[in-house]
Amino acid sequence: MAKGRPQVANQAASIPAAEVPASFRYTSIAMLTAMTIAFVAVVGRVAQLQLRPNPELVALAVPRVSSHREAAPRADITDKRGRLLAATRFSQRVIVDPTLIDDPDKLGRTAMALSNAIGVSSEDLGNKLVWAIEENQRRAEAIAVAKAKSPLEVEPEEEVEVVEPPVKVNGVYPTSPDDAGKGPRLKKPIRYLSMSKLLSTEQADAVRAAIKDKKIKLKGVSLETQPVREFSGGTEVADIVGLYGWQGKSMTGVESRQDRELKGKPGKIGYVRDAMGAPLWVEEGQIERAAPGNDVCLSIDLEIQRIAIDELTKGVEECDAQGGRVIVMDPNTGEILAMADVYRYVSGLVELPTIRKEDWSKRGVVRAKQNEIYNSRARFRLVKPDVDSEGKPKAPGVGRNRCVEDLYEPGSTFKPFVWSTIVELGKARPEDVFDTEGGGPWITPAGRPIRDVHGAASMTWREVLINSSNIGMIKGAQRLSPREFHDAVTRFGFGKRTDIGLPGETGGMVTSLEKWRVTTHTSMSYGNEIGVTAVQMVRAFSAFSREGELAGTLPRLRTSALSADDAKGVIYRVLPEKIALLTRETLTHVVESMEAKYAKAARDGTPWKYTLFGKSGTARPPAPPFGYLQHQYVPSFIAAGPYESPRLVALVVIDDPGPDRVIHKTYYGAVTAGPIVHRVLERSLTYLGVTPSERKASTADASKPME
Repeated sequence: MAKGRPQVANQAASIPAAEVPASFRYTSIAMLTAMTIAFVAVVGRVAQLQLRPNPELVALAVPRVSSHREAAPRADITDKRGRLLAATRFSQRVIVDPTLIDDPDKLGRTAMALSNAIGVSSEDLGNKLVWAIEENQRRAEAIAVAKAKSPLEVEPEEEVEVVEPPVKVNGVYPTSPDDAGKGPRLKKPIRYLSMSKLLSTEQADAVRAAIKDKKIKLKGVSLETQPVREFSGGTEVADIVGLYGWQGKSMTGVESRQDRELKGKPGKIGYVRDAMGAPLWVEEGQIERAAPGNDVCLSIDLEIQRIAIDELTKGVEECDAQGGRVIVMDPNTGEILAMADVYRYVSGLVELPTIRKEDWSKRGVVRAKQNEIYNSRARFRLVKPDVDSEGKPKAPGVGRNRCVEDLYEPGSTFKPFVWSTIVELGKARPEDVFDTEGGGPWITPAGRPIRDVHGAASMTWREVLINSSNIGMIKGAQRLSPREFHDAVTRFGFGKRTDIGLPGETGGMVTSLEKWRVTTHTSMSYGNEIGVTAVQMVRAFSAFSREGELAGTLPRLRTSALSADDAKGVIYRVLPEKIALLTRETLTHVVESMEAKYAKAARDGTPWKYTLFGKSGTARPPAPPFGYLQHQYVPSFIAAGPYESPRLVALVVIDDPGPDRVIHKTYYGAVTAGPIVHRVLERSLTYLGVTPSERKASTADASKPME
């Protein structure tokens, strides 16, 4: 038997192919062909689903592995001493999926349960849900109509993640608008409807309890966690810190400029889902924790900021002014310690008449308007309030920062830069005597009459600066060539941005050499025909306020705190050290006169503790193309101290002291802005613990009027 089995196999193997039934062969070929076709069809279908799936399937498809995004905590913003100015906390609000509310009973239960939990009218909540359900029906109908017309071209727009119901108009929610006459916009159904503002902890707990309550049977209700930016620094620093809107929209100030550093890196958690989309487990390596951003420390000192705003606000009120600006900086580091502007409501202001640009060259038209302005005793508006398109005041942090955005003519506060340049170039020495024409009137080289506030037959070059003689300054500036004058002005940083890093900064206005005229040379010598910003002025004045070998150099302005690794930020030298110190010493006499005549003592009656040096200035506001307003002024004062070792520079600009000030001639910078600067510096230096000056320089003649 063992030998027989191979024989049978050999016999079967030896059967000729011709003896295999034909039907068997045909059946095998047909089955093989069918299987091949089926396999190719399956592979083709898989490829089609992967590469170009049907849009309806895409909407229903749920990936096996999904991820949940974890928001990164936005970093804190602090002041120079670590005081919190802006921080992030997490809060929650109620989100509803209207597609899961398919009958009136569910709608009523949802509205009532949420009303009890968050304390909002059930009627308002119900109206929101009704609007969303009806809106989804409109969208579904619009998509159905579009598909019937052209099924291959229908692509609904992506809807915003969280939908806010529109504002009611006459008690009714508006329907979706047509898109410029092209028919209704195609949108996917609303799945995320915001039902509340940010909730307190107690309200959020009440919503969670309602969701878990099996008797209520809420569907489609959830709590959404979102970061909330809180501004602990208050309105005092709002314009510097800026605002951070929801999801990073509408950022301003430091929040915008240093967003990359503040926002950090978000995290995510990847997890496996079942066929119904429910999470099953988290695989190894699928957790990436969120990394918080880096804290930003500003150069602003919150206490000095409050001192500056307090004194400026009081001073603007006392002057009956339209507004004011203040900056306090550390001249040695370039750090801005305080920066603010104040707007004050004044009734009865009149808007300046306007003239079309193309009519500026028509002398008759311009002259008629000019006469209208000059002959009017109206008080024109110089400071426009920060309002939105509806005329409502803008929120703190989104308004204009006039310290970096708005120009003004510095008037006599510009004279120290001209005076020191003339001394540096050897065109005049402090003891040189100038004929000051008895105070005028004196006809300038440009053919214009000019007077000095303090009349004298002659003055030394030092007295020209101390007494703020326009006639003396013009005569001194005549010794400069146009190029020497122009180069000196631009060397001090005027005509270009400081690059302080705040949005909206302007570079100012300096007449180019090509357009330089005799009138330019004359006017700029006493601070007219030049437009500056407040930040440009404090930086330029720092050349007189820096210590040691840094005297005569300009610092690099910064709104971020100086780190231990940072240098002192020298940009370049503008004056020799000896000339800078000479100018500083000369300017002490200006402050002494102001102290004796206008700033007799601090508000609390205590005597002044620090020897300061500075300069006053008063200019008329320009009204292009009509020239200057005749009865309104922009006085200012800039100073630094203490004289022995300057720690702070402060500038105050007052916009339009009131008519009574003009009538009684108390609108000058030394009367209005000077005392404010003095009080800001005295209080700030005391707060910093700076040692009082050992002795005060000799008191100047208090009878001399000042600008």
